[in-house]
Amino acid sequence: MTYFLVTYSMPTKEDRDGFYNEAKARGIVDKSRAEDGCFRYDYFNPVESDTTLFLLEQWESREHQKAHCQTEHFAELGTLKEKYNATTQIDIVDAC
Repeated sequence: MTYFLVTYSMPTKEDRDGFYNEAKARGIVDKSRAEDGCFRYDYFNPVESDTTLFLLEQWESREHQKAHCQTEHFAELGTLKEKYNATTQIDIVDAC
């Protein structure tokens, strides 16, 4: 099991909310959740920051997540990151 802890930072609360709302409306969230090997794909708003969005991804393996990175909806997410001026920090945890 591999966890990807993704922290998105954006200039404003409106950017953060717009990013998530558009990703959800385009089906990116649901398509990611439906992928083979995906156990969890959930976004959270940190209580202490209006400009941060947190994504917890849980995959059966790193290979499954790498396949996710090759999908059309993952490319769409990159377009949204540019549109909303998002930067990301990714931490990876392999669990037994």
